[in-house]
Amino acid sequence: MATDIIKKGAKIDKREAIIEAARALFTTEGYETTTIAEVARKAGVAVGTVYLYFKTKPEILEAVQHSWEHEFVGAMQELDLQGIPHHLRARPIIEGCFAMCARDTDMVQIMGVLPQSIGVPHKHFPSPIREALVRFLSDGIAAGSFREMDVEAAATIAFGMVESTLHQCFYVEDGTNQQRYIETLVDAMQRWIGRPEVIREL
Repeated sequence: MATDIIKKGAKIDKREAIIEAARALFTTEGYETTTIAEVARKAGVAVGTVYLYFKTKPEILEAVQHSWEHEFVGAMQELDLQGIPHHLRARPIIEGCFAMCARDTDMVQIMGVLPQSIGVPHKHFPSPIREALVRFLSDGIAAGSFREMDVEAAATIAFGMVESTLHQCFYVEDGTNQQRYIETLVDAMQRWIGRPEVIREL
């Protein structure tokens, strides 16, 4: 029987309880088969309460994805990168991405479900991962480790490249060949964003 999430902690915000319930159901029962009524029941709220926060199920999906992105960025911020030169930070960051996805493989599938692919346009949440990538690239340029580039565009491209690789590795290939993808991503990122004179030192 579904756990009533609100009853687990009265202080849990109703919106957050709905997101938590949706995430649990989407990753166990599947996005397509889960109904808003089931999300409401698991969150311990009325169906009408869900609609106060989210008009459609794809909106709930985007909120779940956005919440996980925040977790993802938080995990990356816990990495000890201060003693590592900027041009060598791609490896620990990418290894950290793979480690987190290996612990939470069900979310890899959910992150690959795009609202527009089921007929609903994006709400365009600010992406915590893209924002973190912009800061990473900007800091590397300021430190003289990365070449000059349009950091907004580069962050979008890097996000898509890593996201599609994680989906391929963990969803399509069931987590096999992780090291192969890590090495290829690290090499691609270092050669793409690094200054030529820095790359020659690698």
